[in-house]
Amino acid sequence: MRLESRSRTRPRTLAALAAVLLIGSAGAARAQVAIPPPTGWVNDFADVIPPDREEEIERLIAEVRAKSGGEIVVVTLPDLGGEPRNQLATRIGNQWGVGKAGPPGEDARLTGTLVLVVPKETSSDGRGHLEIALAFGANTFITAAEAGRIRDRWMIPAFREGDYGSGILDGVRAIAGEYAAEFGFQLDGAIPPPTVSAEGEGIPFGTIVVVLAVLFLVLVLVARSGGGRGGGRGGGGRRRGDVIVFPFPTGGGRRGGWGGFGGGFGGGFGGGLGGGFGGFGGGGGFGGGGAGGSW
Repeated sequence: MRLESRSRTRPRTLAALAAVLLIGSAGAARAQVAIPPPTGWVNDFADVIPPDREEEIERLIAEVRAKSGGEIVVVTLPDLGGEPRNQLATRIGNQWGVGKAGPPGEDARLTGTLVLVVPKETSSDGRGHLEIALAFGANTFITAAEAGRIRDRWMIPAFREGDYGSGILDGVRAIAGEYAAEFGFQLDGAIPPPTVSAEGEGIPFGTIVVVLAVLFLVLVLVARSGGGRGGGRGGGGRRRGDVIVFPFPTGGGRRGGWGGFGGGFGGGFGGGLGGGFGGFGGGGGFGGGGAGGSW
């Protein structure tokens, strides 16, 4: 679908245009676009991606995240606002926290990719812009040369024809293929449900049981030995005569009653497209790696 043939509009477009084109300081030596808050994996602030293409892109991204922990995010903006495209893409990736946070050595740590597209038709300099920005973890298996190949083969040729939906979809599909090769999975459209280990959330149940058992025994011993004045109050427990009231976790699910054993920045799509967007992994780690170009 060509850009000039599309007549649909979205309520978010006018608000996005106003938000994106705000400049941090009119007299600043280097202008910076005010980055709007994310709306999901696909943030079409320039309103150039048809709904059917957007759904396909989101499904690909959700599959990659569910099967590898890596995160791919698409952003379209009406204009760069005078800021270099690689600098803007890096700022967005870091400010939004794209990519999974985690300890050093974890396979999916900082494996975020951000695709920034500014259409030629809305750009103030009359040129279209593309940046494929890679976080440090993604940069270990998607080289700058490979990002450049994806740009030149799949994306910019379609953009020159005004077909932004297909160009972005093909580019994301090629990027997703790099994740599949690195993490050893097939891109088949199947999105498995999230697990504790895949999301990096929660503490293993066995560990919780052992810790609680040891703590309970300590409290029992303290209670039987007298525990000193007020000794039965240690660790959140309370002594009533010979009975120890211990605050065991309540509520169902991994987080019930514990509130704070979560990892990352949010739950994403909850393993699929129907769970509602909850934020990215909180990692960031973008330092300028990737490839970009104009047309």
